[in-house]
Order: sequence, then C-alpha cells, then structure tokens
Amino acid sequence: MFKRILIAFAVAVSLMFTVVPDGCAEADSVYMGTYSDGTNAYLLTESVYLKSRSPYTFDCTIVYSGVSLYYSFYPVNGSPYYRNSEGYEGYVFGGQSPVASNIYQYVVNHW
Repeated sequence: MFKRILIAFAVAVSLMFTVVPDGCAEADSVYMGTYSDGTNAYLLTESVYLKSRSPYTFDCTIVYSGVSLYYSFYPVNGSPYYRNSEGYEGYVFGGQSPVASNIYQYVVNHW
C-alpha cells in the first residue's frame, strides 16, 4: 500500500516539473451548466478521451467547486447513456441531467 502511494507521489512530482514546449495550447475549461445544487460544471477539454464516433463513446472530466467528476458516455439500446463517478447515470436526453446533455452535445460538435 505504501509503495503505491509513494509511486503516485513520485509521478505527481515529476508531472509538476514537466517542460511544456512553446506554442503548446493550454487546456480549456468550458462551462457546461449548473447542477441542481447551484454549482457550475466545467468540462476539462484536455480530458476528453474519444473512443468512437459511431456511436459516440467517450470519457471526460468535469470540475465543480474544486471537485473532479468523471463521466463515461456510451450507447445503451441505441441511445446515448452516461454514468459518472458519483454513481449517477441515465439516458443523456432523458431530461434528468442537463449538464450531461450539454457535455454530450459539446463533444459531438467539437470532436
């Protein structure tokens, strides 16, 4: 257990000292809407990992109030479905999560 923590710490420290070449684009945080508790959700564009365009299947990270939330989007019964790291899930266009709908639409329009 201690070995894993030490390795994770070493990786984190090494990433802090990674040199970024000039002209490299910085990552964007794009507003995706507001959750029902009033917190704003932002998509970290560099976190989008597109697995397929037909049908759209991808993972991404949302940040709200300093918390990272991981989303997975994939088809279920031919319709886009999502699941996040807090355990919420549902059909993207089922009306339960406007934020999930906005994330899906943004990725479809930009990737």
